[in-house]
Amino acid sequence: MSRENISIREDGFGFVPEYTLTNKHKAVVRLISWGASIQSIKIPNRGGKLVDVVLGFDDMEGYLKNRYMGSIIGRVVNRISGGLMSFNNVIYPLSINDETGKDHFNGGIVAFDNVNWQSQIVNNRVGYPGDLLTQVKYTWTNDNQLHINIRATATKPTPVNVTNYCLFNLAGHHAGPKELNEHVLTVNADSWTFTDVQNNLPTGVISPVDCTVYELRLPTQLNRRRLYEVPGGGYNHNLCINSPNYWCYRFHARILHPTSGRFLEIYSNHPGLQVYTGNELSGPERVNPPDLQVDSFESVNVKLKPCLGLMTEVEIRKAEPIYGKGGLPYHRHGGFALTPQNYPNAVNIGHFPSCVLYPGRMYIHDMTYKFGVLSEN
Repeated sequence: MSRENISIREDGFGFVPEYTLTNKHKAVVRLISWGASIQSIKIPNRGGKLVDVVLGFDDMEGYLKNRYMGSIIGRVVNRISGGLMSFNNVIYPLSINDETGKDHFNGGIVAFDNVNWQSQIVNNRVGYPGDLLTQVKYTWTNDNQLHINIRATATKPTPVNVTNYCLFNLAGHHAGPKELNEHVLTVNADSWTFTDVQNNLPTGVISPVDCTVYELRLPTQLNRRRLYEVPGGGYNHNLCINSPNYWCYRFHARILHPTSGRFLEIYSNHPGLQVYTGNELSGPERVNPPDLQVDSFESVNVKLKPCLGLMTEVEIRKAEPIYGKGGLPYHRHGGFALTPQNYPNAVNIGHFPSCVLYPGRMYIHDMTYKFGVLSEN
């Protein structure tokens, strides 16, 4: 968990341990054992001022009420269609826990994010075959890199797709959508997993990003107009990271907040990156998907006439307010996540990279959050 010149302090965070890692430049990472979660990251702007850039909570109550915030996600991140997975000629039913009531999501009802980690965890509670011994190592360096090394072994063949999910705002966790709209994003991806907008599941088609809103190979500002253009009113999509092979460690993405100068780069040895712009946080704005025309949204469920025949119904979900650190509200588009992963629903789509781990082999996910400051010049 440490390197030379890194100090580590252990405290209590409610009923779980909290670990504070401080490097020689006084930049800080704070971890809690609940969900093996990142609770805080304080990094400087170009003037040297430290600000917490991770959305989260000051107490355990917040993490108990709001899953996934800063946490390790598994045994399989993202969705598994219909809560059913099929491999080795066996169909396995899993718990159904996504917001639609149709799919298995982020490892199920009891998963890696909502248990108290010690040094390891064995999980076989939601229908997955066998036990999975999982270990996570966090390393904070003096050049403001947070390395996350995930290892797992299984007693039976099982799908595994474990990652860290963290919501950031490089202007500060409290800065909200106004500052998120100033962020500039670049993703190393020529293609994306084409997604059915009705259920947020890949269709199995790998589609080029050319001439679409998923063209993020050049720096792109996440302003209101850009998010308006994305079906659903913001990004929540898996992009296929360019690489000579699926499992080599490489650059995924870079995001910059120009005013503060802070930037974040993502590196991983996994083939996909889920780009998310906080669409499900509270305080929904009026956002019309670009393939629809409507004069007003006055009800929770509205029937619409399609312009391009792509969709006939949209559901406007009104999320409960989330109050984060300092009691401050976290609003829609107030944070972003760049989550390395295998492709969603890979266990059920044969030509996607395999996510099945066999006994005697080790699952390895190495990922890095690399923070820096861009000079004004």
